[in-house]
Amino acid sequence: MLIGSAAAALDAPDERVMLTVDGHISTTNSGEQALFDRAMLANLDWRTIETYTSFTEGLNRFSGPTIASLLEAVGAQGAKLRAVAADDYAVTISIADAKKHGAILAMEHNGQQMGIRNKGPIWIVYPQSKAEAEAHTYYVQMIWQLVRIEVLAQAG
Repeated sequence: MLIGSAAAALDAPDERVMLTVDGHISTTNSGEQALFDRAMLANLDWRTIETYTSFTEGLNRFSGPTIASLLEAVGAQGAKLRAVAADDYAVTISIADAKKHGAILAMEHNGQQMGIRNKGPIWIVYPQSKAEAEAHTYYVQMIWQLVRIEVLAQAG
């Protein structure tokens, strides 16, 4: 569903689509969706974070665009995200929480491009301390093999 009567346009992807964003967005490149290839994602606000996770050992380095920059690129207007993995597993994430904590769409792990066999090609990763990882603070939100994000309407 688009917000407003006419959507702004993104460039079309040149390579294989890695991520589809839809829902309450105003900037698209394929009907009511925004499709992103690796290069398009790499052109967003790319960050490298060092963090602990409940799924890896020790301190790890992850790189990828911020969720905030993706949402800005698509003109997202909502309160929550429905993040969907390649196997149709889905979680709901608070946009405010993801932005506040600087969550990224990790595409590299310890300097290596992530593939489907190692939680890629996109894994939502939150910066967190060892204690937060051990307490599973962002356990549910850290969905891997991400292929789609739906921006859900404002609460209510």
